[in-house]
Amino acid sequence: MIPATRSEPPGGRCSRAGSGVLRFALGPWPFFPWVFLAIGFIFWFLQNMQVSLMGQYDSCHFACVEIPTQFAPAIIGQYGDEGLRPFDPVIVVGNALVTTLSIVLILWTASRLLPTDDEGCPSRGPYLLVLLCASVVGGVLRIYALSPVLDASPWLLAQGIVPNTLRMFLSITIVQSISGMLTLRYARQAAVATTALLVVVEQQQLVVESDERARRSIAEFLHDRVQADLLVVALHLRAVALEAEPSVAERLDHAIGEIERIRSSEVRSASRRLSPAFGSVGLDTALEDLADSWETVMPVSISFDEASGALLLSGRASPDLRVAVYRIVEQALLNAASHGAATRADVALRVPKPGHLLLTVTDDGRGLPSGMIQRGAGTAIMDAWCSVAHGTWSWSPAAPGVRLQATFDF
Repeated sequence: MIPATRSEPPGGRCSRAGSGVLRFALGPWPFFPWVFLAIGFIFWFLQNMQVSLMGQYDSCHFACVEIPTQFAPAIIGQYGDEGLRPFDPVIVVGNALVTTLSIVLILWTASRLLPTDDEGCPSRGPYLLVLLCASVVGGVLRIYALSPVLDASPWLLAQGIVPNTLRMFLSITIVQSISGMLTLRYARQAAVATTALLVVVEQQQLVVESDERARRSIAEFLHDRVQADLLVVALHLRAVALEAEPSVAERLDHAIGEIERIRSSEVRSASRRLSPAFGSVGLDTALEDLADSWETVMPVSISFDEASGALLLSGRASPDLRVAVYRIVEQALLNAASHGAATRADVALRVPKPGHLLLTVTDDGRGLPSGMIQRGAGTAIMDAWCSVAHGTWSWSPAAPGVRLQATFDF
C-alpha cells in the first residue's frame, strides 16, 4: 500500500526567520534574478522615458516642464543638445538595461554561491548584504552608465549615488518580497494538493485491495465449499440411482453428469475468473478463459506481440501489472457487451517502445454516448488499477464501436 504521507508547508529558515511585516520586508527569500530582470528593466525604462519627455531643450519637442536644478535627474535633464539629444535613445534603453543586468548578475551569483535551506533561502544577514551590494552597484551604474551628465555636472555624482542606492534597495526588496510571498503561497498550495493526491492514491489502493479481497473470498468459497457440496450431492444421487428403476436411474445419471460438468467446469472457471492464480495459471490462459465466457454473446480475440508475451508470460512483469491488465480487459468487455451491445471484441497487447506496455480493447458496438460519459464502479476500478500499476487509460471512437487504450510503465 502507498502510504499517504502528508507534505508540510515549506519549512526551514525560509519560514522560521520571522513572520508578518518584518518577515515580508527583510526576508530572507530565495533570489529571483529573472523576475527582477523583467520588472526592473521595465520600471527604469519607463522612468527614463518620463524624464526624457519632460526634459527642456533649446526648442520644445514634448511637454515642456521646468524641473528645478536641485531635483533634476542625474541621468537626463537640461544639458543642451550637445550633451543629451544625440544620445537620448541610448540613454533611455541602455541605462535601464545595464543597471538591471548588473543587479541581476549579483543576485544570480549569490543564488549560486550562498548556502541555502531546502526552500532556497539563505540566512538573513548574507541575504540583506547581497541586496545592499546590488543596490550600491545599481545606484552607481544608474548615474555612470551611458550618461553624459557627469561631463557637464560632476558634482551630481555625490548627490545622485545615495538616493539612487536607496531607491534601488527599495525596488529590489519589494520585488524579492512579493516574489517570495507568492512562491511561498504557491508552495503551500502545492503541498496541500500533493497531500490530497496521496490520499486519493491511498484510497484507490484500498479500492483495489478490497475488490480483490472480496473476489478472492468468493472464488475460494466456490472452489472449496460449492464444489465439495456438488460432489456430495452427486455421490448421493449416484447411490440412489443404483437402487432406482432403470428409467429413473437413467434420468439420475443425466443429472449427475450435469452436476459433474458444473462442478468441474463452470464453478472452477468462475472461481478462476474471479481471482486468477497467476502463479499457476498464466495471463494468456486467464484471458482466454475470460474470452470463452463471452463466447455466446460476442467472440473475443486475444493477441500478444513478441515483446508483450515475453514480459507478461515469463514472470518478468509485476503481479500488480498482470492483475491490472486482466481487470481492465474484464471491465472493457463488460462495458462492450452491456452498454455497447457489441458483437465482437479484440484485445491486443504490445510493447510499442521499451518500458511501455499498451493494452487495446476494440469493439464494434454502438460507440460512445453523446455528451458527458457517466462514470461508475467500472471506471473507478480501471482508475484504481491504472494508479497501482503506473498506467493511464482512455476511451476513443473506433468507427464503429469504442477503443479503450491503457498504457503502463514497467
